[in-house]
Amino acid sequence: MGIVGAGAVGCFLGAVLSQDKALAVQFFGREALAIELAAYGLTASFAGQNLTVNAPAFFTSMVSLIECDVVLLTVKATSLPHLIPQLKKFIRPDVPVIALQNGVGISVMLENELPNPIYRAIVPFNVVKTSAGTFSMASGGDLIWPLSVDHRLQYLAAILARHRLPLVFAADMQAVEYGKLLLNLNNALNAISDLPLKQQLQNRDLRQVLAAAMQEWLNVCQALQISPGSLTRLPNRWLPTLLRLPTPLFKLLAGQMLRIDPFARSSMWDDIQAGRRTEVMYLNGAVERLGIQTGVATPVNSAIVELIKHLEQGEKPGLSPAALKQRLLGD
Repeated sequence: MGIVGAGAVGCFLGAVLSQDKALAVQFFGREALAIELAAYGLTASFAGQNLTVNAPAFFTSMVSLIECDVVLLTVKATSLPHLIPQLKKFIRPDVPVIALQNGVGISVMLENELPNPIYRAIVPFNVVKTSAGTFSMASGGDLIWPLSVDHRLQYLAAILARHRLPLVFAADMQAVEYGKLLLNLNNALNAISDLPLKQQLQNRDLRQVLAAAMQEWLNVCQALQISPGSLTRLPNRWLPTLLRLPTPLFKLLAGQMLRIDPFARSSMWDDIQAGRRTEVMYLNGAVERLGIQTGVATPVNSAIVELIKHLEQGEKPGLSPAALKQRLLGD
């Protein structure tokens, strides 16, 4: 099997899948990571265990993809347009492609471009690199896997479950995708706030901005007549109310939400720090785009998109939580 775009999530899942000795896992990614893993090996850390691969097969060229019988696509959504021609060239047309990107409409994009069977999987937990070659699960959540009769997908799911990775199956992946976007709306706010996720979620001003962004997406989903899947223990419609509560009450009721690594940050924060283009147009930008399509106002998400664009151009985060709330909510 091949893991294309092996970054934090790809390496983490690949390390777990590599524990099955009958499965040859090939990683495809950047040269810097290839050098790092050659020196330090690869480890996935979660559930009190470290699963290690001493010498992962890591390639910077896509040529070996022709050998793969199943492909996990773990690149950022922003990389898909320029990657698709290489996928067309090197993946056999009968090979299933499992896409793990954030954002909505990913399956449609891939189905329009590739002849392959396309599946979606959703990763609701954070993965962070904690040391050279080691990728750790930094928050809770179950990997959401497509319910399929394809024996290759079933085989991969069995490996993941056997090694205690929390996993659930879903038949309606569009609903899950829309529910994941609800949570991903915080990625941009985390980058703008320049705070660790846990510290950010303990700030009421920032939670109120997130609540407003989430409510806009729920309004858009209602206009689209789509019920987004719930990826938390609470119904989606209650999340904005929970986030707006005073911090002591929020901490009391949202303990699960705060059980995250105290140093964890969003992948969008990582992108800003590295000077990379972010996924904001696939997240808050998707809310804005579908809001225009349905006639639903999305001023908070539109403003967040603009703030991220400024950060992408090299501006430094400079708004305090109170100033950010004032700018986006006006109160």
